[in-house]
Amino acid sequence: MKYIFDFDDVLFNNTAQFKVHMFSILAEAGVPEKSARAHYLEVREKEFSLRNFIQTLFTKYNLRYSVDVVYQQIMEQTPNFLNTELVELIKKIGKENCYLVTNGDQEFNNDKVKYSGTSDLFKKIYIVPGTKKEVIRKICEENKTEEILFLEDKQKFIDDLEIEKHPNLRTILYTGQNLEPYFQ
Repeated sequence: MKYIFDFDDVLFNNTAQFKVHMFSILAEAGVPEKSARAHYLEVREKEFSLRNFIQTLFTKYNLRYSVDVVYQQIMEQTPNFLNTELVELIKKIGKENCYLVTNGDQEFNNDKVKYSGTSDLFKKIYIVPGTKKEVIRKICEENKTEEILFLEDKQKFIDDLEIEKHPNLRTILYTGQNLEPYFQ
């Protein structure tokens, strides 16, 4: 069996923990949290770049902090935001059976995976803009004789897959439920 994981809010507690941390660090640098959150809501649906986000806010508030230093302060805490139960399950099933497919800005997502210490858990990591459909199709085709389980927290990415074309693919809308039965 092969497994495909989304990163944010599946393996990495992005909404509940990382964003809280990010806004806290920005507030320490002088960006009002309410303003940072409002700006985030404006730009989050695009390929979100944390560096660009910080730079825009620092320019708006005429702050003289180093974008790189603040970026580093935010990113260095990423290991603390992992879904440790799921990470442990992944370690049990082995790198050769696991793929990471996430969407967004290439640099920022690569850094989240790298800083979190999860990059060595996967056979292949895909960071894609927009749809995950083509990458999922490719993984299914490369593993035709294997059952594949895709864990995703956003229904829109599951709905986009054309599951009927991939008889070896099953999906789970991940909401924090116990997944151990799927990993045996």
